[in-house]
Amino acid sequence: MRKFTHSHQELVLRNREPEPMFLKGASIPDAMLGHEERLKELNEYAIRKNPNLIKFGKKEHFEKFNFKVSLASSFADPSLNISQMDDEMRAIYHLHTGDIKITTQDGRKLEGVTGIELIYEATADYYIFCSSTSFDVRLFGDFDADSCLFIYDYQTFSDQLFEKVSRDISIADRGYRQVTYVDPIRPDDGEPPPIEFHKHMKYAYQNEFRHVFIPKNNHNNPKDLFLSLPESKEYTEIVCL
Repeated sequence: MRKFTHSHQELVLRNREPEPMFLKGASIPDAMLGHEERLKELNEYAIRKNPNLIKFGKKEHFEKFNFKVSLASSFADPSLNISQMDDEMRAIYHLHTGDIKITTQDGRKLEGVTGIELIYEATADYYIFCSSTSFDVRLFGDFDADSCLFIYDYQTFSDQLFEKVSRDISIADRGYRQVTYVDPIRPDDGEPPPIEFHKHMKYAYQNEFRHVFIPKNNHNNPKDLFLSLPESKEYTEIVCL
C-alpha cells in the first residue's frame, strides 16, 4: 500500500494516468466491509494477549486442532491467490548493474551489461508450515480465513509439530525461524538467506514465521500432510472473525 501511494502521488504530480494493467499481479487488501468494529476489537485483543505466533485459517479445522504441512513446490500453483502463490523452490535476483562489477576469468571488466539475473534453487523439495509473528487484520482476507489461532508457546508447538510430521515422513533436517524478506534488485550485502527462509519483499507485511522439514526421501512424498495436534489445546486460543 505504501508503494501504491507513492506511485499514485508521482503520477498525480506528473499529471499522468496509470498505465494499463497497472495493478496486475498486485496483492490488494480485502476491504472487509461490514467487519470494521470486530476487526478493531480483534486488533486490540491481539495487542493485549501478545501471542508468540498466529495462524490464520478456518474455524472448523482449528476446533479439531487439524493442521496442514505442504511441500514447497505446491505453492507454485496458479489456483492459489496472489498472497499465497509463490515459487518456494527458487530465489531470483535481478541485480542492479551499478552495484556490482562483472569481469572475465582473466580479470577484464565486462562493459555494456544491461541486466543480470541470478537464480538460486533448492536442492530438493521440502515441507513448510507457515504462521505469522504479528496480528494483521489484512491476513483474514489474504488467506480466506474466518478465524485465527493464537499460539502462546511456540517452542512446545514446534516440538509437537515435528513429532507428528516425523510419524508420516523420515526427516533429514528441520528448522524454524522468521523469514528473511529480500529486495531482489538491491539485496543486502553478504550471503543470501537460505532458499527455505527466503521471501520476496512484497510479502514482508505477512511477518511470516516458518517451520521447515526436509525429508530424507524426495520421491513420492505426498503434497500435503494432515496432522492433528489436540495437545496444542493447552497453549492455544481460537479467535473468530
